[in-house]
Amino acid sequence: MRCSVPGFLTATATACWLLTAGLLQAQAPIDTAGIEKNIAALQNPDGGFGGAPGGESTLSTTQNAIRVLGFVAGSIPDPLKCIDFLRSCTDPATGGFASKPGGTPEVGTTALALIALGELNVGDKELIEKAVKFLGQRAKGYEEVRIAAAGLEAVGVRPSSEISDRWKEVLTAGRNPDGTWGQGAARAFDTGGRAAGLLRIGLEPENRDAIAQALIQAQQADGGWTTKDASASDLGTSYRIVRAMYMMRVRPDLAKLRGFVAKFKRPSGLYGAGESFGDLGTTYTALILSRWADLLEGQEPRAETAGFKPLFNGQNLEGWDGEKAYWTAENGMLMGKSDGLDHNTFLTAPGTYRDFVLKFSFRLKDGAGNSGVQFRSKRVPPHEMSGYQADIGEQYWGCLYDESRRNKILANGSDAAQKAVRPADWNHYSLRIFGNRISETVNGVNSYEFTDTDEGIAPDGQIATQIHAGGPMEIDFKNLLIQVVPSPEADDKLTPGFHLRTLTVNGQDRRYTLYIPPGYDGTKLFPAVMFLHGSGERGEDGVICARVGLGAAIAGNPEQYPFIGVFPQARKTWEAGSDDAKAALATLEEVNNLCKVDTNRVVLTGLSMGGGGAWSIGAAMPERFSAIVPVCGYGDADMALKLKNKPVWTLIGDSDAERLLQSTRSMTRALKNAGSSIRYTEYRTVGHNSWDRAYNSPEVISWMLKHNRAEGSK
Repeated sequence: MRCSVPGFLTATATACWLLTAGLLQAQAPIDTAGIEKNIAALQNPDGGFGGAPGGESTLSTTQNAIRVLGFVAGSIPDPLKCIDFLRSCTDPATGGFASKPGGTPEVGTTALALIALGELNVGDKELIEKAVKFLGQRAKGYEEVRIAAAGLEAVGVRPSSEISDRWKEVLTAGRNPDGTWGQGAARAFDTGGRAAGLLRIGLEPENRDAIAQALIQAQQADGGWTTKDASASDLGTSYRIVRAMYMMRVRPDLAKLRGFVAKFKRPSGLYGAGESFGDLGTTYTALILSRWADLLEGQEPRAETAGFKPLFNGQNLEGWDGEKAYWTAENGMLMGKSDGLDHNTFLTAPGTYRDFVLKFSFRLKDGAGNSGVQFRSKRVPPHEMSGYQADIGEQYWGCLYDESRRNKILANGSDAAQKAVRPADWNHYSLRIFGNRISETVNGVNSYEFTDTDEGIAPDGQIATQIHAGGPMEIDFKNLLIQVVPSPEADDKLTPGFHLRTLTVNGQDRRYTLYIPPGYDGTKLFPAVMFLHGSGERGEDGVICARVGLGAAIAGNPEQYPFIGVFPQARKTWEAGSDDAKAALATLEEVNNLCKVDTNRVVLTGLSMGGGGAWSIGAAMPERFSAIVPVCGYGDADMALKLKNKPVWTLIGDSDAERLLQSTRSMTRALKNAGSSIRYTEYRTVGHNSWDRAYNSPEVISWMLKHNRAEGSK
């Protein structure tokens, strides 16, 4: 049996495992926490990763670990040292990379280095250009060209015309008359690898239909693929073939593929063969196959749950109400089915909600029929509901409809959002309902922003799924998630909860939100946290500043946030010395006077523009705060160095904007070099919204509150 994923498996890992025949299993949920814990434990003091705890670091195992942590959106314990390890494997003379520092550079290892650098958004143009040049000069044979093409693709580089022509000749050699490659059981393997190689360098393989059929027909009863006659499937061969299918948007039997992958899952959460604990290489291959399967049918590669609570338990209809004969719970999905109805029917989730973010995935069978999700709605006996509806179905995709109330479309879905719909596949709606403003995205594309000016509309209500009257239809829902946000009301109370207050600063009224934690009675000192919002929350209402980030985290689980929260609002900027920054500090001072604040434990934090404000204001007056926690905020190293003696923990996603990511890395390096004990977290494959992760982390909140200006860091 040939190993079909050169360079991607660890030296100690099994490259290709044979499966015994048996019944297909349903795809078991991915144990993201278990995978992150076990893979993170493989990072060594040199920054690289070994194939086993304490094992020697290699570039190959490091690249594998980086990608596995990306699949579960985990964190590399020390991302900067990881980058340093990758750099240490380069050969300055040739620009190529070796498996270990000081080793001989090779084509395969250099390609893996580019994949790792691309994954981590290192952005070192000179380093990348030299490695690309090395691959262009050295990649000669088929396997070298195939992996070199993968490396260039990872950093967004297309080979020059001269190199492209040469690589095309290598990749197309031995092509069969029908456009495929190889013979017998190895035909799909050879065809998949060469077709993917061509696509990676921007070339279209001839006769796509014949290629697609060769790949589809080779899928075995066990769900995978092999290169040998009468042999069980192996992960390595399956990887090569499904890679091509994913790039060509060709679907195999995805249920069988998931069943095949599930057989490798071990109790540890990792993937491996037999009774093993699991290993890095097999885990990487299993996770990428699962990811491709999800993406091929429009599923989210990973549903972000930080800060959100499920409306549906994935197992039964407990707590839901309605005509349950039309609804079932199966495989983690809420499934609605009708053979034809003369009325609309709804299944309502438990609870009522006012201000929140709601997101869910759904699949309308064959794209036929009509459905939707009600919110801020109420029951109208015997089976109707009245209220807003996120509409689903032909001519209504991405629309906001007013069900059994005004009976009309309130906002049409944008052209871009409707083009993003996959009618018969999985789609994802995300709604933000703040006060009288409602906005929606469809598959990540903005659909509408609507402001309801009717003051008679109820400010809260229930959430429900719908099966519309009409012919037979089926719809599946999953990942029904809600994030409740604060709804502060104007008052002067100092009781637990969120309160809207007004402070006059230099003759101008400044509204802000004050949070009082459970257990506060005005007799015991509490720490305080001042939160600076992002640019999207600028304004003068004093409310929206508490609805994104820290305030939303508190609203979802107030018992876990034992501090007084101060939420000022900027009109322009949080830069130190600005009118907004001065007003924020005046707000903090007012809260200190109003409440029993432990002034030795006052934390400054913020996200995006507010993260930059935390760097800026914190650097301007480090003596004022006990700790600084900037989240995805921009700053410069000179400013950051003013905080070298202050407890700082900064957090960001490594898929955030390059400007933000590189500045955060630069400031962290500068502080570390200056002897600071700064903590740094990068969330793998997370974009700009790293704040839900950060502010919903008990570890981050605990760290914030443990510091005391009078005593120093504990």
